[in-house]
Formats: sequence, C-alpha cells, structure tokens
Amino acid sequence: MTLANSITLLRILLVPLFVWTILYHNESHAEGYTGSGWYWAAVIIFAVAAISDGIDGWVARHFGQKSQLGRILDPVADKLLLVTSIVLLGMVGVDGLGKLPTWFPILVVSRDLILVAGTVLVGTLLHNYHFVRPHWTGKVCTFLQIAVVALGLLLPAHPLARVFLFLAGLMTLISLGVYLTRGWKLLHASSYGEPGRG
Repeated sequence: MTLANSITLLRILLVPLFVWTILYHNESHAEGYTGSGWYWAAVIIFAVAAISDGIDGWVARHFGQKSQLGRILDPVADKLLLVTSIVLLGMVGVDGLGKLPTWFPILVVSRDLILVAGTVLVGTLLHNYHFVRPHWTGKVCTFLQIAVVALGLLLPAHPLARVFLFLAGLMTLISLGVYLTRGWKLLHASSYGEPGRG
C-alpha cells in the first residue's frame, strides 16, 4: 500500500465520520445542546478530506506512486465525499444554518448516475472501459462542488455562496453534456469500425 493510496483511503474513511458529526450536531441541538463542538468537528473533517484530494495526487506524481488501485480509488473517494456531503446538506442540513436548495443535490446525483450508466453502456458495447479520460470541465465541476459544501458549512447566507451554487450547477450541466457528447462520438465511431476515435 503506497502513501498516496493510504491518503485516499483516509479520505474514504472520513466520509462516514463527517456524516456522523453533522447528524450528532443536529440531534444534540434538537435536545437542547447549544454548543458548536460537533459542528466544528464536521468542518475540520471535511477540510482535511478535501485537502487530501490534492495531496494524494501530488504524492503519487512526485514520488512515482501512480497505480491501478489509485486510479480506481481516487475518483471513488472524490465522489463519495462530494455526493454524500451535498446530499446530506441538501436533505438534512446543519441545525442553525439551514440546507442547500433541493435542486442542487438532485442535479449532482442525477449527473453522476447518468455518467455511470453511460460509462457502463459504452464500455459494454465497445468491450473496453479504458476510454474514460478526465476532462477539465469535470475537474472544475469538482472544485466548485467542494466550494459549495465549504460555503454551505461556513457562510450559507453569504452572497458568495449563491454565486458558487449557481456556477457549480451550471458547470455540472456543462460537464454532463461534454461527457455525453464524448460517449456519443465513441459509439458513432465504433459503428463505422473506428472505436479508437472520438
């Protein structure tokens, strides 16, 4: 197990801990507790998980620790952290701070489900799952979604939070369109006996 993969696994393990601290904060406030210890614990856990996303990639590149396991674990960890956080803040919210608008978690989850289904479909038809390549719109989308969660935890009523929410929603749609177009081109090319194009 490389250091890079260990950091990625840590990010995965932090996800249920983040959920637990948010839910415990809400439950304790419902029972009359007025402190903010669990809330700040959740903020710190999310910050550590988000920062680790860049650290594991840096370690893998600079210390030659790229691996097949890392290529699988890293996007899984990213999606697990973001989707869980966005759904949690949209459906449950943070006591005293409110929730994210319902349309945002629905949009994020729908996009990811469509992309997973599309990847399985194209990969099955082409008998090849190595066609999946990251696109810059997906990376920007991930950054904006992290910003939405961070602002949702810290400054949900700030105008900047609404700006990032709009930008993240827009980029989520754009990146979905990019990946769907890429998949369609691959299928179209394969129908003419050119599966490598697109």
